[in-house]
Amino acid sequence: MKIKKLSATFGKLKNASLEPGDGLTVVSAPNEYGKTTWCALISAMLYGVDTSERDKAGYLSAKTRYRPWDGGSMVGTMEIEEGGRSITLQRTTKGSAPMKNLIAVYTGTAEFIKGLDPDALGEQLTGVSKQVFERTAFIRRPDMRVNQTSELEKKIAGLVSSGDENTSYTESAELLKKWQRRLRYNKTGAIPALENELREANHDYSLILSSSEETASLRNTMTRQEKNIELMKEDLATHDKLDARAAQRKLREAKKSRDAAGRRVEELTASITRNGHVMTREDIASIRESASAVMPLKRASADAERALWRAEKELADAAGRRAASPLHGRDMRTVEADVARGRALSEKAKDLKEPRIPLIFPILLCLAAIAGLVLTTGVLAPMFRFNDAALSAVSFNIWGVIASLVPGTLGIMLFFLKPPHKRNAADELKELLDSYGVSDVEKIASLASAYELLTREEDRCRTARDAARGAYESAGAAAQEAGARAVAQLQAFMPEVTSGEAVLEALADTERAIDELTRAQFEAASAANLYETLAAETDPDAPEDDSYLPMPLRSREDTEAALERAKNQLSEATRAYDLAMGARRSLGDPAVIEGRIAALTDEISEANRRYSALTLAIEALSEANTRLQTRFSPEVSRRAGEIMAKLTDGRYDRLYFDKGFDAGAGEEGSAEIHPVIALSDGTADEVYLSLRLAMCDLLLGGDDPCPIVLDDALANFDDRRCERALDLLLDMSSKRQVILFSCHSREAEYLSGKPGVKVITQ
Repeated sequence: MKIKKLSATFGKLKNASLEPGDGLTVVSAPNEYGKTTWCALISAMLYGVDTSERDKAGYLSAKTRYRPWDGGSMVGTMEIEEGGRSITLQRTTKGSAPMKNLIAVYTGTAEFIKGLDPDALGEQLTGVSKQVFERTAFIRRPDMRVNQTSELEKKIAGLVSSGDENTSYTESAELLKKWQRRLRYNKTGAIPALENELREANHDYSLILSSSEETASLRNTMTRQEKNIELMKEDLATHDKLDARAAQRKLREAKKSRDAAGRRVEELTASITRNGHVMTREDIASIRESASAVMPLKRASADAERALWRAEKELADAAGRRAASPLHGRDMRTVEADVARGRALSEKAKDLKEPRIPLIFPILLCLAAIAGLVLTTGVLAPMFRFNDAALSAVSFNIWGVIASLVPGTLGIMLFFLKPPHKRNAADELKELLDSYGVSDVEKIASLASAYELLTREEDRCRTARDAARGAYESAGAAAQEAGARAVAQLQAFMPEVTSGEAVLEALADTERAIDELTRAQFEAASAANLYETLAAETDPDAPEDDSYLPMPLRSREDTEAALERAKNQLSEATRAYDLAMGARRSLGDPAVIEGRIAALTDEISEANRRYSALTLAIEALSEANTRLQTRFSPEVSRRAGEIMAKLTDGRYDRLYFDKGFDAGAGEEGSAEIHPVIALSDGTADEVYLSLRLAMCDLLLGGDDPCPIVLDDALANFDDRRCERALDLLLDMSSKRQVILFSCHSREAEYLSGKPGVKVITQ
């Protein structure tokens, strides 16, 4: 069977299509492209969607996980080539069951194909059930490991035996064990039931034999408990007498406490009595209200003092800033006059005109002087030598230099020539600016403005300081006046208080005394109530009894509890005695019970023989299954080992699998076998890929084998082993279709351009 085309609305796929090739097809796409969804679609097209699955914590069922994202229904179409003919399969939703309805026609025709069952379509096309397909040709990460199932077991049994795939060791063994459990399963089954019945019969028989001894023992227990009850009642009477004596002592102690509390109340009342008046909380509150006015006034006085200090500091700072000004000590009218005079001098110096001599004349005179110096000293001197020995070149050059300096000097004088009256205005302005230490007249004006602001700031600070001083003096006077009023009010009760500071302390002492009086009054009332309560329960005039009473070994509570237990035990013993006598009469004839015991013993022996026979059958079946596994395991281990050797370049050349497909790998040249859990994740994936490919060869062969579908199965392989795996899959694709989905690009790059390979990239 080959898959020619897939199209579906399934999960995130919406009207999407995929056309694999006949040999090896590599679908290289990034994550979230839908590779796993395409694989799930292939499984759903072959075997449908399991509607019995339920969502769990951390797990979504297929019907939920692959529900179309657009809210529509699942629809899938798959064109396949089967038996030389092209078939189009379409699955749609039937009622609430997704992908349940199947339509199968020969491609390009309207001819329906009969005999294809929607529930068994995958097994009809691939030759294996869904359980076997998912453990062999449907290879996905992270489910690379193969686990044993009854369907896979039947397929293996059919391969290594007669070809009958309807027999499963697991199912047969489970049936025998079910029969065994009917006979015995832990404490249930026919044998335990018979044994329980036998024990009951033996128990009844032993009851009959021991009934006389039991009734005598119960009678003795009843007599003993009756004596114990009498003794404990005597102990309780002694406790009553001791409790009465204790109550008399408590009454006397309560009377003493009542009298002492009364005296304490009198003492505290006298301590807060002034001039015949007992001070109350209302008196304290009234005096405190007057005294409370003192503290805000004192705080206001302190705040005014701090404000005065800040005002004096601000005044000192302002005076310091004014003293630091360059104009400090100068008359401001003089400064203003100097600013006006400086501005006039500046304008006068600026408005005077230069001499009317064009600038070109001094420049030409200077250039003529420079040219004369150059020509006289360096160029023409050798050319003007006369025959007269008295006139030398040196004397000629000196006169030429002197002649050249005349126009140069005249040009410089004309260039710098200014009228005398302009120089006088500039000098007077400079003298004025130097006297202020500035370079511009406007800076003198700026200094004058700043100095005026500093003067006004100092005046403002002085005014604020005077106001703060007046507020401080007023607040202090108000605080003293309020304190004097509070002292005068308190002296009506406490003449000894003479200062405002002592008012609050005297009030606190008086308030503490009132609190103590309140507690003492409460304690006196409590003591009086206790005495009255005890006097109501105990006769206060009863004479004291000093006779000796032995203290019981147990307390009243323990004695009462022991008495209650003794009564209960007596009641239980009486009930047990009555039941024993009734049971003795109801058990019946001992001879009948003996016959019942013998019959039950025979039935148990027969059931144990059947249980042993089933045990032997299970052991024989297990031995036969072991022989089948012994025949299958070497073959699959050999084939898987060959594949593993190709994947690992010969490093691991031996694989071993038990009946549960737990694997072990052996390295070349070493006798040691490494369990798969001791290998790296990549090597473990290679082991189970080898096992799955080997089982595909052994179990899913034939002339038209089903495709092998791989979903990121090579993700953990390194580049070298990935290339070996791709070579192996390319070789297998010559006999069966192979579809590889990968999130990496290395598979597509390695296989690109090779014959028999179709690469689909996204």
